[in-house]
Amino acid sequence: MGAVSIKRRVIQIANSTQLISLPRKWSVKYGVKKGDELEIEENGNSLQINTDKEFTVEKVELDISDLDPMILRSVVALYKRGVDEIRITFDKPELIDSIQKAIGKEAVGYEITEQGKNYCIIKHVSGELEDFEPVLRRTFLLLTSMANESLTSIKKGEFENLKNIAFLEEANNRFTTTCRRFLNKKGYVNNKKIGPLYYIIEEMENIADQYKYLCDYIYSMKSKKIKLSKEVIEMYEKTNEMLNLFYEIFYKFDKQKLVTIGNQRKILVDRFLSLFGKNTNNIEKIVIYHIFTIMQKIFCLVGPYLVMNYDGEIKG
Repeated sequence: MGAVSIKRRVIQIANSTQLISLPRKWSVKYGVKKGDELEIEENGNSLQINTDKEFTVEKVELDISDLDPMILRSVVALYKRGVDEIRITFDKPELIDSIQKAIGKEAVGYEITEQGKNYCIIKHVSGELEDFEPVLRRTFLLLTSMANESLTSIKKGEFENLKNIAFLEEANNRFTTTCRRFLNKKGYVNNKKIGPLYYIIEEMENIADQYKYLCDYIYSMKSKKIKLSKEVIEMYEKTNEMLNLFYEIFYKFDKQKLVTIGNQRKILVDRFLSLFGKNTNNIEKIVIYHIFTIMQKIFCLVGPYLVMNYDGEIKG
């Protein structure tokens, strides 16, 4: 949900008072009426107008009869958008199982409140969304935990732990989905940051997916008693270090840490290419591929981060 630019002419009242009108669509959406009190925040040459009123309830209809296997993604997409009520129709009663999986896995607060032979109604019933910043912080901590704990387990040869670490991806999905719903539903303190912030959260979910795939793969190979080479372990360490550095600069900018991320990426790309050119066994090649993918996705977080924070100089 990006910022919408609307022009209004200033109306002069007497010698001191100046007025502008509020956009009708915005006023209706938030139920703003005559006599209501709004909060105005001054930010340089900008004024931000806020209301503490709730959003109007958004309702949609969705026919999933021929949507399998994209039912989960479709329902979760509406959840992220901020939809409060969905009337779902279907031609096969067994599709209700797919709906239940969709709302149980990621759509926190969605519940089936009514069900018939060929339809059901889903509503967001859990009340207010959690505050955005604490959920985002938990998302970062969960992701760095997946990275660091998986590496520790691999180093120690404790491959059974990888199965449990992979399960953390589901919690990551719930956190990132909640964050994106919040941005679409309530916006952000600075609307210009919504786009790049949404992208960062989206990629954090994708990075968690890659760690899950890596854990699942190594766990599936545990019977072969694999032992990764020193070079591969070192690349894993450096990739995790990039993730930890990004987490740190996200909350407190440090120019040297930013430069370190860039330099690490250059070194790792060369090492990945070099290892692929050697007589590396197939298991290690698959592990290297996953680590390389994670590294690239971490590096891709830097661009939107700079977009969010660059205003003549980086502000930490």
